[in-house]
Amino acid sequence: MIITHLQPSGRHVVPQGPPSPRELIGVGSAIAGLIAGGMLLGWFADTQAGTTPAFVLAGLAVGIGTACFYAYVKFKSFLKD
Repeated sequence: MIITHLQPSGRHVVPQGPPSPRELIGVGSAIAGLIAGGMLLGWFADTQAGTTPAFVLAGLAVGIGTACFYAYVKFKSFLKD
């Protein structure tokens, strides 16, 4: 369980520290799911449109981009300035 603190602005802040193994497994699973989900949606679009790898590659690119953004947002508090 993560304990947060409420700032005067109303935002919840998690204290600085390294991520737990459970958080790392969750982030890794989410990244794998985002990439695989993009590929699966691309594959489905390819089968419906009758194209070969066009939508799979587009879905892979979107999945990788989304996964990178997700990882950045999740680990933003752990990055040093």
